[in-house]
Amino acid sequence: MSAVKLYVKSGCKTCQKALAYMDKKELNYEAVDILKTPPAKKLLEKAVDATDPKGAFNTRSKGYKEHDIANVSFKTKKEVVDLLRAHPDMIRRPLLARGEKAILGFDEADYATFLR
Repeated sequence: MSAVKLYVKSGCKTCQKALAYMDKKELNYEAVDILKTPPAKKLLEKAVDATDPKGAFNTRSKGYKEHDIANVSFKTKKEVVDLLRAHPDMIRRPLLARGEKAILGFDEADYATFLR
């Protein structure tokens, strides 16, 4: 299995749930601070859903409100990825990555399927 990385932010309750899940399942992974080491552009491109690019945003982040993301119309996925790279606090967390694949948020069933 490829190396697994879990991009998290300290204090994030959803991230804490994902970390607890990974530990409970005794899975090998590297926890990465998403603010200090944002995911690579290529990885974000895989995580952002072209049909629902706004789903990649943390709606509770300060930047989400400041940039009025709810009312922005993105023309390309690249715009979303570039904005998230510039403001990693706006990335929906946690981001689970293995190889060149990634998923956003935490759902036990999704993690189980992704990590098979």
